[in-house]
Amino acid sequence: MAFGYRPTSAAARERARLLRERLATWQEKAIFLALSPWRLYKVVAFVVGTVVILATGAAALAGWGFYRSLPDLQRAPFERLQERARLRVRDKLEDPGKLYKWVPIQDVSRDAIFAIVMSEDASFFEHDGVNWDAVANSLAVNIRKRTYAYGASTLSQQVVKNLYLSNEKSLFRKLKEVLITTRLEDHFTKNEILELYLNIAEFGPDVFGIRAAAKVFFGKAPGELDAAEGALLALMLPSPRRHFYSVVENRHLAPDKRRRYERVLRDLLHLDYISPAQFRAYLRRDFFNGKGALARPDAPSKPRAPKRGSRKPR
Repeated sequence: MAFGYRPTSAAARERARLLRERLATWQEKAIFLALSPWRLYKVVAFVVGTVVILATGAAALAGWGFYRSLPDLQRAPFERLQERARLRVRDKLEDPGKLYKWVPIQDVSRDAIFAIVMSEDASFFEHDGVNWDAVANSLAVNIRKRTYAYGASTLSQQVVKNLYLSNEKSLFRKLKEVLITTRLEDHFTKNEILELYLNIAEFGPDVFGIRAAAKVFFGKAPGELDAAEGALLALMLPSPRRHFYSVVENRHLAPDKRRRYERVLRDLLHLDYISPAQFRAYLRRDFFNGKGALARPDAPSKPRAPKRGSRKPR
């Protein structure tokens, strides 16, 4: 035994003898395999094959589990997605009493809809849910900047993210987003997807959906919005709380936002959604003074008249 150790009892000596025999047997097998390449090849092939089969099985199980985790949109009626959207919005509302009510797409101004689409996803009616050119450009920018900041999400992908996913930025979440988006596009029309988007988009602090945005920003119903107002609402996306503070509360339209506003109007003019006269008038629109100005969210509300029979405060 090593280090001059000698067993004292018969049982210990017997165990030591058996251990030496086993070591000798394994040594003989190793020498035999080393001197016999064909047998060594078969052993290595068996081990590698076993590892490959186990890895393939594990990958297949993981893939099946991933596939099963995706929502089944084939049998989901549009009303189910509407209800899910309502629940997601109510979960995000900091004040449950805030204005929120679903509005059908036919009750929203066409000009406002096209202004938002031109700003957020100009090829919405052409792509199949994913704009692969934008994805490639986004990937190149992320690699160059060594970050994951630009996602190139279409309106359809934003709907999927708001309905089913978190705000986590990872390739795994992006893969789920793309797969669910293809299902969404396969089973629902563009107008249905657009209606979902308009009702779950956030336009400011606790301002979810086009109905609340039209009321808070302009004191109007969604069907009364014009293209200029739609273009301004589009400026709130995709960072509504920050833009709401700078545009609405500070009453200021920074040069970059002004350029984006004008670009949206120019795109609408180019596609004949608005006339040249409307284009010129919208460029002159002053959202902070006069008729059509943005509402002031910090303005105190008018006091309500006391109910008849109620006690007057001392």
